[in-house]
Amino acid sequence: MTSSQTRIKIPKSSLPLPLKERNWNGFVLGAVCTTAGIATWSFVVGGTSASYLDAKMGVAAMLAGGLIGQFLISLATIPPSTKFGIETVISTKPQLGSRGSYLALFMQYCTALGWNCVLMLFFGRSAASILEILGLISAEAKAGWATGISAAGVVLVWLMVSRGANSLQKVGPVVAISISLMAVWLLVLLLQDYGISEISAAEPLAPTSDELLNYTSVVELLIVSTWGWWSYMGGMVRMVDSARKAILPSMLGLGVAWVLVAAISLYSTLVTGEPDPAVWAPMIAGEVGGIAVLLFIAFANLGSTLVGAFVASLGVSQIPKVGGTLSWRVISGLVLLPMLLVSLFFAEPFSNNVDQFMAFIGLMIAPMVGIQIADWHVLRRGKTLRVSGLYQQSQASCYWYLGGFNPAGIIALALGSVTYQLLLDPVTYEPRSSLFKYVTASLPALVVAAVVYSLLSMLWRGRLNPARADTQLDETPRSG
Repeated sequence: MTSSQTRIKIPKSSLPLPLKERNWNGFVLGAVCTTAGIATWSFVVGGTSASYLDAKMGVAAMLAGGLIGQFLISLATIPPSTKFGIETVISTKPQLGSRGSYLALFMQYCTALGWNCVLMLFFGRSAASILEILGLISAEAKAGWATGISAAGVVLVWLMVSRGANSLQKVGPVVAISISLMAVWLLVLLLQDYGISEISAAEPLAPTSDELLNYTSVVELLIVSTWGWWSYMGGMVRMVDSARKAILPSMLGLGVAWVLVAAISLYSTLVTGEPDPAVWAPMIAGEVGGIAVLLFIAFANLGSTLVGAFVASLGVSQIPKVGGTLSWRVISGLVLLPMLLVSLFFAEPFSNNVDQFMAFIGLMIAPMVGIQIADWHVLRRGKTLRVSGLYQQSQASCYWYLGGFNPAGIIALALGSVTYQLLLDPVTYEPRSSLFKYVTASLPALVVAAVVYSLLSMLWRGRLNPARADTQLDETPRSG
């Protein structure tokens, strides 16, 4: 490989990426996906799953949810991003309209902000736990140090995004390999200390009396957790030149790898009764090993936060008055500012409501994924997409529709969200209908949104922007 091929640059723009600049291969994409996917949330989700299911059923439910969620996200995001070189939010304009896509931007930003807050809070806690284990700080001072380190982590991520986010090729493989080795080591320790029989016999921490409900709750938890990758996908997969190169790496990195690490957290929580990795890591690996685990968590969190911060900054930069007037460094700083405020002033309330945050992801993104799947695979948007219209914020755009909004997409998004709420309470994460344990909440929300969008789009075809509705752009950057 030449030197120009080995240096992977990420463009700081939401403009379509030409084929000649898509210089990621499958390995690099898989490594970056793994880097983005495996972090504290793997441990959070694994620990939460231990409340419902034992080791065997827990792994089965987590793998099912992870694969289902990532497969559907791949159907929604990989085709437009790899064919036209566009990122996630831009790709929603045909479905939501030029102004309606700001709803997608809101979803993307909130998802990235929420996950990054989780990562940075645990980054601070992990680092503070290491200092406590080493005897450098007291238990009473731990909370203050955790807050300070979290805030410092946000500043570090900003420096990395604003200066060094154009070389994730080097970060991705290193983090991915480190993650894999650490996961294997933890699994070996678990087997040595407890054995397969004790891990298998461990009871879930707080299951309901309904076994099917327990299983479905974990499947739903993994699906909505995986929905979080929706906002990341476009910014990453558009760096490869074909959908074929993107499917397997993204499925393995975002559908399997992080779930396998979550399974180790599931085992650890079951045998120790402690869902917090800062607590169970020293119990399993000892003080020295616990420090190594916590260092791994901190390192992985920085890599994942870097990807999330970049994707969020890329999405915000598409706003004309932002991207056209502010520098990339300022944009990324504004994107990360709320994260800094949460780290400094709202760490405890946010940490206590992570479940509600994940329910929000399902409530909003599940219908959006359904709409995009229907638009691309049922209505065949790929044959009529006009890329120039994606970047016009006026009535001249073929995606202006009605006042900048596509009624079909907005109505479908609303009805899909209502469907989700009828099946599952997004605040308490408790079922509202007995149907939930048979169908989850995310999948019906996706199906309802897809059907409504397809029917309304066919009903109103040609009535909104009729002169431009089916114009095809022949200069669009495409892949094979």
